[in-house]
Amino acid sequence: MRPSIGLSLGERYHLTRQIAVGGMGEVWVADDGYLGRDVAVKVLREEFTGNEDFLRRLRTEARNSAALSHPNIAQMYDYGEQDGAGYLVMELVLGEPLADLLEREPVVAPRKLLPILAATARGLHHAHRAKVVHRDVKPGNILLEHDSRNVKITDFGVSLAANQATMTATGMVMGTAQYLSPEQAVGQPATAASDLYALGIVAYEATAGKRPFTGSTPVDIAVAHVNSAVPPLPSSVHPGLDDVIMRMLAKDPNKRPASGAALADELDVLAREIAEDPLGARSRAARRAARTGRPAPVRHARPDDAPPARPLDPAAHAERPAAAPSSSTPDLPEPVVPRSYPARRDLRSSAPARPTPPRGGPPSRAATRSDPTRTPASRASNRSSARPERSSTTTGQRLGGPLGRLSWPLLALLGLLGVLLLATLMSGLFGGDDGDAAALPLLAGVVLATRPASLRAMTDPGSGMMLPDPSHPAGATTTQKDV
Repeated sequence: MRPSIGLSLGERYHLTRQIAVGGMGEVWVADDGYLGRDVAVKVLREEFTGNEDFLRRLRTEARNSAALSHPNIAQMYDYGEQDGAGYLVMELVLGEPLADLLEREPVVAPRKLLPILAATARGLHHAHRAKVVHRDVKPGNILLEHDSRNVKITDFGVSLAANQATMTATGMVMGTAQYLSPEQAVGQPATAASDLYALGIVAYEATAGKRPFTGSTPVDIAVAHVNSAVPPLPSSVHPGLDDVIMRMLAKDPNKRPASGAALADELDVLAREIAEDPLGARSRAARRAARTGRPAPVRHARPDDAPPARPLDPAAHAERPAAAPSSSTPDLPEPVVPRSYPARRDLRSSAPARPTPPRGGPPSRAATRSDPTRTPASRASNRSSARPERSSTTTGQRLGGPLGRLSWPLLALLGLLGVLLLATLMSGLFGGDDGDAAALPLLAGVVLATRPASLRAMTDPGSGMMLPDPSHPAGATTTQKDV
């Protein structure tokens, strides 16, 4: 029988248009005359009409599909035979096969691919629980609905149930060579792990943009599945996705995921992980830490990754009552420190110390006031000991040699006293007794008037004058490197 538009099957299904052609049959859209709905009808190809082997396969597909009812499996409605040809009536999925998507997008983004793989794994798990192995999982048998992008597994034509005898002769295999598991390639029975291997080939193809194993003939491809190592995925693939695909493609079925349900759950977790970490930085760091035995470095989050700031607690920032007056002596305000002063090593113990801020910043006033044992004298002592050395810049010029510690103003004063003394002596020689009486009070007044001022100048830290240090040898000076 040759399928054509308008052909009526079982006096109920009227073919309207062809949508696909497979190795064993043709798929048509048909009108269900009884229920008034569109259905998909798979009709045995004309060249296989009357072929009992293909009729038996079609009956097996109908029986196995009818035993399955799952959102991710295309539902079987009816089966019939007419004029030596069999036909299946199934749910019409308005969408496209995954193969068409891969034609447009050779590399599918993980956010789109992982839900497809997870839904397919759940549909396969349902079939496996019913003791049905698909044996031909490939992109052409994974349908994607247009509206919801829901996944429907179809074409259980070469599927095998636990209570069914194999339909292959010795040395023959069932399935498509590019998606054939190693155990199927060597003639061993297909299992649930075989379907997961085929799904792993689909995942590899959609991630890398090509299939892992190729060859000039189906036999060469089957041999590659058995003997060749899986080529590495591109380095840009998320480490978690790389790990899952490589485990699905393990040569040993026992090293593949335990079940379709376990695989689906793992893919769901991976989808969330990739959404949070698209480049897989955390996964790479964790793998590196596991390989080297060192903990993964802690990375500071970007500002946009930081958690929102907590609102201020009104109670914590409420106005507090005024503190009770302290019984301890308050600290004096810090004086303004001049830019630089000469080092006063000789007078540090005798001259009154001026408070200066210690290195490293002033001490906390709260800590100072909280210590009741501190007295004004101890505070002054601490400030004196904490005072840093000052530079040797002065307001007057120093002399070298033995008088290196005397400045010009002091020498000028001594010179003036010498001139007055000489004038007094000369007055005594040439002016008589009245000259001595007049000169001595003048000299005494000059000495009494000038000595206190010079002493104050020599002891005032604000002056630029320095006295010789008895502990230092004559002529020694202090330089910037010393201080």
